[in-house]
Parts: sequence; structure tokens; C-alpha cells
Amino acid sequence: MSPQIEALRWVVTGAAGFLGSQLVDELLLRGQMVLALDNLEWGRVENIQRHSRQSLYRFAQIDIRDFGNLTAVLSDFGPDCVAHLAALHYIPAAMADPVSTVAINVLGTQAVLTAALVAGATRIWFASTGDVYGPSEEAHLETEIPRPFNIYGLTKLQSEQLIEIAAQSHPECNFVIGRLFNLYGPGETNPHLIPEIMRQLAEKADAPLRLGNLWPRRDLTPVRDAARAIVEMLLRSRPGVTIANVGTGHTHSIDEVLGILRKLTGAELRVEIDPLKVRSVERSCLQANIDRLSKMIGWGPHSDLTRGLSELVASISLRYDAVLGDKP
Repeated sequence: MSPQIEALRWVVTGAAGFLGSQLVDELLLRGQMVLALDNLEWGRVENIQRHSRQSLYRFAQIDIRDFGNLTAVLSDFGPDCVAHLAALHYIPAAMADPVSTVAINVLGTQAVLTAALVAGATRIWFASTGDVYGPSEEAHLETEIPRPFNIYGLTKLQSEQLIEIAAQSHPECNFVIGRLFNLYGPGETNPHLIPEIMRQLAEKADAPLRLGNLWPRRDLTPVRDAARAIVEMLLRSRPGVTIANVGTGHTHSIDEVLGILRKLTGAELRVEIDPLKVRSVERSCLQANIDRLSKMIGWGPHSDLTRGLSELVASISLRYDAVLGDKP
């Protein structure tokens, strides 16, 4: 069980999403009061409903771009801490709709940042991404000059810059930027590659999987560990801006993921490359250096992919002879 911490008031944006719902779980487990915000466009309603009877939990359906309403709701709650996770972060969707991506990820971040400070929050955590980095075969350090090459990474970098500016006029506040790498685990709400594999298996277990490139290597990070890290990063932060990668420091290819899933499920998992799923621009490797994170919180997310995929398979009752599908 997670250790108890000082009772604080937390706001979580994007609380019905993949990481957001896990963060709410972690905070409630630690006895924290939580105001969960989500517009429910991409998040799951069941992620809100499962907390609804807890006395420390409140929910408001709100679009973060609605600055007036957002400010009123946050000011009424009076948060100590704000974890801003809401974003359009599925990269194919972001690239298909760059106008919405900029509006949600940049304008929305400024709205949350301003509303949080008006409401009196003194600790703010922002979900950035490893996609702010340029292509490299080496593990990325936070000291690198960012070189995003897609609209999603660019909007996250712009939001980081907004936080840097806010910190100049609020030197008493703690701002933490967590550059998240590839999260995986139970409850994914976007069709990233691992949940796409699971979805296809659930629809027809004996059919070939139709996937894109299998060779890129990614730093696959357990979502539950990422949620724990967010809490501890913010609690251990200091005034000013802290930037830290949130990953495992190790990479795996999709071929490796498939090999582990074959052993776990007994399924053949044949693959056909779908040209429509092959990205025209693809980085070969995305890996975090997590020395700064480990120094900050005393540990890092685990890199045992077999353990992580075993938990995922168990969570959806996946068997080689009967795939039951994802459950709330």
C-alpha cells in the first residue's frame, strides 16, 4: 500500500483518461482530496463512475478551454496541487487535426495554468512528452535542446515554455514538467499499439494482426508507476521549474512485445503489415535517461516487460482459446 502523505487538495485534468484515472486511484489510496476534471470526449465514463461514492472525490465535466468556468470551479475548490494531463495526445489524431491539437494542448494549458494560479495552487505538474526530443539512438537527457518533429511534440514544448514564463512571475510556486515516454497497462483509452494488438485479438483471436512498423524501439513505461511518480515528483519538488523524464531507461521493440504475448497467451499472433498503419515519419528509438527522476524520487518505473504485460493480459482476461476483451 502507498504511504500516507499530508492531506492536500488535488485537481487532476484529463481524469477520465488512461493516466488520469490511475493518478486519481493513487491519490485516493493516499487519502487525498481530489477534484477530477474531464470533458469526457476521449476519457471513459466508467473511470469517473468507479470513484463516485468516495467522500474525498469530486468530478466536474468541463472543457479546459472554457477559462471562465474553469477558473470558477478551481477557485471554489481551492487546490494545493494541480496535475494537468488533459490533452489531445494520440499522435495520428493530433496530426489529422492540428487546429484542435494547438487549441487543446497550448491554449488549454495556458487556461489551466492561469486558473490554477488564480485559485491559489502552489504546486503544478504538467504532462509533457518524450516527443519533444529529436531523433537519436541514445537515451535522451533533459539538458538536450528540444527538436520535436510532429505537431504533438511541438505543442507540448510550447506548453513547457508557457510554464517557464509563469514561473518567472510566481517564483514561490513549484512547477514540475514530466516528459512521459510510452505508457502501457490496463485501461488504455486511445488506440496506441499495444491496446490495438489487444483489440484485434479480442475481435478475432485467430486472425492475423494487422500492424504498422514492428522495428521501432520504445521506452515502455507501466502506467501505474507513472502515476506514483507524478505524486512523488510534485511532493518532492522545490520552487521554480523542474523538468524530468518519466520512463524506465530501457527500450523494447514491438517484435519483443509480440514474443512475450505469445508466451503469455499461447496464441500464434501472426502479423501482416498494414500499409495504412505504417507511419511515413517514424523514429527508430525513443528512450529516456531517468537519472534525474531517480535522484528526485529515489526510484524509477520498472522495466520488466513480462511482468507488465502479464498484468495487462490478466486485466482483460485474455486466454489463448478465448479472448474476452477489455473490461472496465
